Amino acid sequence: MTVKEVITIAAAELGLKERVRAYFEEQDADGERVASLLLDCFNLVLNEVVLDYLPMTAEDELTSSTGSLSYLLFEYPVVRVLQVLNGEGESVPFQIFPEYLKTQPGRVRVQYTYTPERKGFNDDAALGSIISARLISYGMAAEYALASGLFEEAAAWDKKYKAAIAAAYRAHPAKKIQSRRWV
Repeated sequence: MTVKEVITIAAAELGLKERVRAYFEEQDADGERVASLLLDCFNLVLNEVVLDYLPMTAEDELTSSTGSLSYLLFEYPVVRVLQVLNGEGESVPFQIFPEYLKTQPGRVRVQYTYTPERKGFNDDAALGSIISARLISYGMAAEYALASGLFEEAAAWDKKYKAAIAAAYRAHPAKKIQSRRWV
């Protein structure tokens, strides 16, 4: 699914589908303002969901003779390192520094969460299996209404958005921590 398709869903929710469609088909100036604002809302909401609620994860295989791995070597911008594995798949210790990750020398696999890059209209939305286009469109509608000064409408959309996040969060397989028993 492309970003343009998600924007079209949000525009339909807001009653702006014809203006946005006119911009995408005919490059209408009035629709351009609405579509550009919805694109900003898309990027804002996707970042919020990924950073605060449902993180996107990746795994990169990297090699270093010193064990220092610059964050620039990773495919995506690193937010949090989850685990470092050696060639046999065993977890190895690592240390986090502002510009690099320090672990054992050699070939390692690093599992991490990341923030998506800013998207354009024709980019793949890359929502993953947990984050739905409907969830993002609710958030976009809330942000658009807020930016337009429609505060009551923004509150209603935000309520739907938070409910969709809660539903997706419940469906997301979470790690459970055993409770401690003090004897």
